[in-house]
Amino acid sequence: MASTALHADDKEKREIVKDLAEAVSTQSEAANRTWLALITVALFALIPHTSLTSITLPFSLGEVPPAWFHGFAFTFLWALAVAFAATHSQQVRAQKLAQNVIDSLGQSLGPNCNIHPREYFDMCRKASLIHVASLAQSLRGKYQFYLAKNECPQWLSATTVALYAVWKLIAFGIYFVVPFWALLDSHKNFSGVGLLHAYNVVGTWAGCLALIQVLILDAFYAGTIFAHLWRPSDAAKKRGSSFRK
Repeated sequence: MASTALHADDKEKREIVKDLAEAVSTQSEAANRTWLALITVALFALIPHTSLTSITLPFSLGEVPPAWFHGFAFTFLWALAVAFAATHSQQVRAQKLAQNVIDSLGQSLGPNCNIHPREYFDMCRKASLIHVASLAQSLRGKYQFYLAKNECPQWLSATTVALYAVWKLIAFGIYFVVPFWALLDSHKNFSGVGLLHAYNVVGTWAGCLALIQVLILDAFYAGTIFAHLWRPSDAAKKRGSSFRK
């Protein structure tokens, strides 16, 4: 009876992890789609346009005067920036909540499934486009998995953590800086007076503040991942404590 109850408990843990992975995947897909739309508009807005009379639109949509092009580009950019910031922040919130629950499930999904819940979660979910931790983890070779984390040489841990920081900075540059740059450039090109000028200022502030807020949110979350990659596992801490005793 005890064995049956234990097996049922392990199965429930796996189901919880899979449900959390599916929920986070839903948020990741929404954030990925919104960012792809944002970066597409950003890159097209940043392309130099030499003509002073008309600008050719993509997908054979024809030509429009520069004032109309910059006005529409600006509108799409700030609206998509706010939409992306909202979806990405929800993705980060969902992932934080999922990780908190997963950490409460223990070090293994059962005696017949010797895998850490975090690794099972990473296998089941669809990652966001800014997810780079796996690049650093894979370089640890046989020490890349959670249960072997404590055996990883210190020099290798330090090297991979430093590489994670480099990859994350590159990802931040592409993920946030390019849309931010495009929005400011579009703000400069979209000149107007009266209500149009007010619209320009309000839209620019709305888009920039949204991007800055979600950049800070993601930077703090990256800090927790940085610490997770560096510190020994809970199992390793317990073994070390028992050894000292």
